[in-house]
Amino acid sequence: MCFLLVNFFLPLLWTTAFIKFGNCTALDSKRSPTPHTFRFQNPQQCLRNEFYNLNYFDCSPCNEAGDGGINELQPTVDKFACQCPVGHVSIFEKIKRWPICEEICSNATKPSENCTSTWPSQLPGWQCTYQYLNTTAASQHGMGIVLTKSNPASNNSDCQSCNTAYNFRFQDYCIANSLMRPYLHYNAFWQVTNNPKPNSNSRLHFGDLKFVAFFCLALRNDSACQQLANLCVLSHYSMEKHSPCSAFLLTQMSDVVMKYAHSGEQPRALEPFMFYKKGKSTKELLTTTLHPSNQSELEIFSTNYELTGRLKRWGLFKLDQLNLCPGQKAPHLHLGKSQQEINCQLSLEQLIDVASQEANDNFISLYLNFSSNWQFLLHQLPVLIETLTPENKRSQEEEWQLVKRFQLISAHPRDYRHSQTYARYEDNHKLQLYRSLHYVEHVQLEYSIRAGNLIGLPLLRLRYRHIELTGNATLSQLYPFRLKVHFERLEQGVAAQLVLELALPLLLLIASIAALLRLQNLRRRRQTELCQSSNLLEWLLQLAGNVAVALLATALLLLALQVINPRQLAALVYPACLLQLIYLAVHLRRASQLELFLIDWERPRSSCEGQRVNLDSTSLCSSVRTYVAESSVSAWRVLFTANAWIRLSAAQRYSSLIQAAVVVAAHRLLEHFNQSPAEFAYSCCLIATVYLGTYLLQLLLGRLLQSNPLQKFIDLCSLANISLFSLLEPGFGYYIHGRSPHGFADTDMSSMILQLQREAQNMCGRRGLLMDSDKQAYIILPPRNLRIYLERLLLPFQRSRNGSLSQTLLYQKDLQVSSIDGPVERTSIAYASVNRFFCAFIDHAIKDMDYIIKEKTLVEKLFNCEIENYLTENKGTFYIDDSLSFSRVLLLGNHVDIFVLEILVLLSMYLLTSSLLFAVAVACALNMILRHIFRLWVRRNVSRKTLIDERFLL
Repeated sequence: MCFLLVNFFLPLLWTTAFIKFGNCTALDSKRSPTPHTFRFQNPQQCLRNEFYNLNYFDCSPCNEAGDGGINELQPTVDKFACQCPVGHVSIFEKIKRWPICEEICSNATKPSENCTSTWPSQLPGWQCTYQYLNTTAASQHGMGIVLTKSNPASNNSDCQSCNTAYNFRFQDYCIANSLMRPYLHYNAFWQVTNNPKPNSNSRLHFGDLKFVAFFCLALRNDSACQQLANLCVLSHYSMEKHSPCSAFLLTQMSDVVMKYAHSGEQPRALEPFMFYKKGKSTKELLTTTLHPSNQSELEIFSTNYELTGRLKRWGLFKLDQLNLCPGQKAPHLHLGKSQQEINCQLSLEQLIDVASQEANDNFISLYLNFSSNWQFLLHQLPVLIETLTPENKRSQEEEWQLVKRFQLISAHPRDYRHSQTYARYEDNHKLQLYRSLHYVEHVQLEYSIRAGNLIGLPLLRLRYRHIELTGNATLSQLYPFRLKVHFERLEQGVAAQLVLELALPLLLLIASIAALLRLQNLRRRRQTELCQSSNLLEWLLQLAGNVAVALLATALLLLALQVINPRQLAALVYPACLLQLIYLAVHLRRASQLELFLIDWERPRSSCEGQRVNLDSTSLCSSVRTYVAESSVSAWRVLFTANAWIRLSAAQRYSSLIQAAVVVAAHRLLEHFNQSPAEFAYSCCLIATVYLGTYLLQLLLGRLLQSNPLQKFIDLCSLANISLFSLLEPGFGYYIHGRSPHGFADTDMSSMILQLQREAQNMCGRRGLLMDSDKQAYIILPPRNLRIYLERLLLPFQRSRNGSLSQTLLYQKDLQVSSIDGPVERTSIAYASVNRFFCAFIDHAIKDMDYIIKEKTLVEKLFNCEIENYLTENKGTFYIDDSLSFSRVLLLGNHVDIFVLEILVLLSMYLLTSSLLFAVAVACALNMILRHIFRLWVRRNVSRKTLIDERFLL
């Protein structure tokens, strides 16, 4: 490697390939004010005395002033550096970028010429083995480092010897010990690095680090600085004090890192640029917006360097350069279009082959081509290596450590010559080549699209995996690789601003007002003060449910207008999902624990004069004593009604499985007819629209084609001659009047059919609570004393609750037991008393406790409240309930809340995983779990409140 005369045999090879790219850019060679933005200039436009600066992509003069005469610096053949003319020595000073050229006097030199006889005559380069670097004080410019082709320790023109006692030998250079002393500390990093032996053919060799640092930091050699940067990447951006990155960290980081400074190093802006500053500048960088040079495609420019610092190639970047999956085509960089990601499993053998091809010799930097003020510029793309620091895995952008150069794979070679196990012609020989591999397993290029044809600065995310090739490693081991292009639209159009600034606050205001109205109505029902803690908690619960609906409505509106991005959608959907889950869980739990009473109107149609003790006695007369106060009540009608209530509680108006199947089918059709993947916002809009449309269609078809299950349950109560009295609050509940107009229900089938025929012909009474009405469902506000009197009647049951038996035991008459004492007797008496009490209350037979029946006004129906209730201590109000509002304590009446939760979960899971199948599976599973848990709650509550053993409940 020759740092000062690099690539003489490749003059302008890569520059001619990109004349078109250079012609499309501005000709102004003035550098940009920041180290991230550059004005690209074609190398062919450089003048005779200019060199091409690869760090800024522009032409710069080798001399600050002068015309390129014989005593001035001249560009090299490849124009990437400046050098002194032939017959001159180079003197390097710390304060200057380029060396000073001093001409050596010869016999042919005229006395008037500006030359010096201090330096011995120079032999041609092809006759010399070494070039000599030493300190000098003989120059008219003072102290410095001189580069000559003759040994300063010899009076003759010796260029073949280098005394290692006083010098370091590095390639064809003989460097004085005094010059290398400030850079010997880099040996500490070389010694702790598990590097191969010096005589191995490995490209991973940090033993030359001190020489590379010397040529870069002392001689300002561009190729050496490029190699130092590559060694920094190869060390995985080591933050050690003696690492190759120390000089870059010192001059390019925003933090105070003077611990990286050493004697001999100057705190100057070292090039090339490797690090971005952390903190506020990082956040500002990632929010930068640019005008793309091409409105239909991202144009990215890339540079590839060899480990030695030589430019390998530059030109238009394609994602195929980062694709490790064989046989899969990388996505294009079409602007604003979703691309199919690449996902594959690579065998260890494939990774070893890639590592052998790369040979630690390919280091990449990317630049975005954009336009500004009618000029085409390059902006270096930040690279976020997630495995570099723990902060890079967090969401706080200001803590990220961004870099500017990377490599796809690095390998740590193994010196297997002394421990060779497999022959070279065997496949397993590849396992002996490397000790470890370090490859990129996840590549994601992400950017944002803003309003006004602007894009956010793209960010390249990389995640690496380290593989140790131990003794049990096999070539067939599989490792993942993923390549993805992700974008999101952040433009805020007029429609989005109207929705977020007008519609959303309005919906939240309506949600708050609705919660306040609900709180006021609840306070009326509970007859409590407004500022009680229970009322405030109830207001927060109602507000949570209303806000969730408002956020969902806003998200659906933005999706319909296609003016939302995934970040905004997540900000709306995630909180709404959590709020709706909390609201629905508390509401359903409370609804399942309501006070429930089954009022049996059945009366015996015959009696027994005496007690009979034979076992074949009828069910009407038995020697077994019953504690139901002379009434013979059939247990099977109670069991039948209770099980029907449990089944009704878990029924739903729609099927989540049908909705999931339709959504998946619609999404598959979209993918089939659309060649390129749909945008994320469009996919979310399709999913939400189809899910909502399927839900509404199921409700419509269910209303048209199916009978009302609530009305069927009311009819069943009439057939069973059992009414249902329930209290959701102490002063609020529902009543289903199931009293049979025929007076009895225990009959055979023929009698029942005859009864139904008589009822159809209006030959009997009507089913309603009023004599001339068929209204059987009521919203009740019972008298305030009812709850107190009811608790007195249930007091014996509460005392014997732990030892109580099934209610069915109360009606058994075939057991030869004279009496049942203790808890069962007290429970039987309590429930018989409760049944008689409710029968008397419904029949207006209690003097000090009565009620009136009325219809709700339009306002009361609209706001679901009770304004004129005439509620007193001894008088209540029964509101005729044509809408069958008792469904609100069942899943049938909460289908809207359940659907809201399902669609929120569906969108949330799709946002998290981008997998529709997983999202619909979670939504369906949630619905099934919800039904199962609610049914279990209702079943236990029915068993506890009606004293029916759970073994008799379905």
